Amino acid sequence: MSGRETPVKYQRERGRLVDSLIDGHKYVFEKRTIVYGEEDLVVGLASFLCEIGVTPVLCASGGRSKHFEQALREAAPTLPAETLVKEGFDFAGISDLAPSLKPDFLIGSSKGYQAARSLRIPLARVGFPIHDRIGGQRVLHLGYRGAQELYDGIVNALLEVKQNNSEVGYAYL
Repeated sequence: MSGRETPVKYQRERGRLVDSLIDGHKYVFEKRTIVYGEEDLVVGLASFLCEIGVTPVLCASGGRSKHFEQALREAAPTLPAETLVKEGFDFAGISDLAPSLKPDFLIGSSKGYQAARSLRIPLARVGFPIHDRIGGQRVLHLGYRGAQELYDGIVNALLEVKQNNSEVGYAYL
């Protein structure tokens, strides 16, 4: 946009991100997720998830802006029409809907832990608050490095469940 060359530092960060997106694609493609949190965070996460081949089956926020679904559909044009979008929604509502939606993982704050645990699926922690991990306030999810950390967290959460549920205890997946 500025007409200037992209600094080498960012070219390298982008290259590493693209490389890991290719490496991890087989683990995330066609996975289903429930995304929840503040509206602006959910919009960004849903867009990112659609780009990496993950299908958000529910996008939920406790906010009530009346613009949430429109913002989601604009930011993530490949978001399936059947994706449920809920404003003013709480964790009881998420927990009630989740079993019928058959998500492979949840993504949002640590407040989703109980729902993830009852479904026996991983929780990729992002947003605020993260009470059950150290360093949650430093989780980066902006820029190439942030996208890299977010992607690694999602893939590793899915790999951990696969390893834990394996009868042979895979060392390499």
